[in-house]
Amino acid sequence: MLKLLSSPAYVFLILAIVCAWLPAVQWGRFAIWPWLVCFVLALAVALATGVMGFTALLLVLVLALALSGASCDRLSFVLRLALGVIAAVLALALAMHKVPGFNNLLIFKGVQLSADAPPFTLYANFDKGIAGLLLLVLFCRKATSFAGLKADFRRSWLVVFATIGLLSIAGLLSQFFRFDFKLPSATAVFVVVNLLLTCIAEEAFFRGFVQESLHRISSKPSGSVLAVAASALLFGLAHFAGGAMYMALASLAGLGYALVYQQSRRIEMAILLHFGFNLIHFLCFTYPKYVGV
Repeated sequence: MLKLLSSPAYVFLILAIVCAWLPAVQWGRFAIWPWLVCFVLALAVALATGVMGFTALLLVLVLALALSGASCDRLSFVLRLALGVIAAVLALALAMHKVPGFNNLLIFKGVQLSADAPPFTLYANFDKGIAGLLLLVLFCRKATSFAGLKADFRRSWLVVFATIGLLSIAGLLSQFFRFDFKLPSATAVFVVVNLLLTCIAEEAFFRGFVQESLHRISSKPSGSVLAVAASALLFGLAHFAGGAMYMALASLAGLGYALVYQQSRRIEMAILLHFGFNLIHFLCFTYPKYVGV
């Protein structure tokens, strides 16, 4: 955790993500968004300290402009669609670390969290965190109050627990993982990195961007079914590097996250469900997966 907090660029990025839910502060005739202040500071410090380069900065600004245009109803449908495609490509490139100029922070390498699991390496991905932040603030629908968040939980609690239960059973039956209760010393940094730099970014893209865009485009009642199915399958395909079983489990997880999102079409419950299962996997099962002894 100290390694992460000792990097000012990451501190400002994390603050920007947390501040994404805060309203603008009025200063005279100007409205100042806390997330934007922290975001600008994160970019400035990242440039100064070598966390990112100027090419990376340029593409980040292009992503911000494309997302702003794609979410602007005053623009024509064709232009919004074109900007949406550009935004999707750039966001994926950032999340998959294909944009040059980023030096992501290595938190630890080759840590054995479970005796019968492969060694685990954790990066704090600045590029993926930036993509998640911009998707979150410029495109995603969010709860505006704690009361709204509680209402979303009351609406979706059954799907939340069913998803966690089905994923746990599927993972055990497929021997992708086994029970392994633990509290590693890396738990705190895993929580911060996984929630703020992974789950928010992935849910903001697959649910807040892909699923929401498909829902808006289709005028038919079956449009929501297509949006749910597409975001779940794409989420599974995005985990192709882990093999067929990993993709299958990720698709099942994506279906649960998509159903939770569809019930409110706000991003918070999908993020919390995604993070909740990841944390359960980390603490209660072999992590990252079971490979035998």
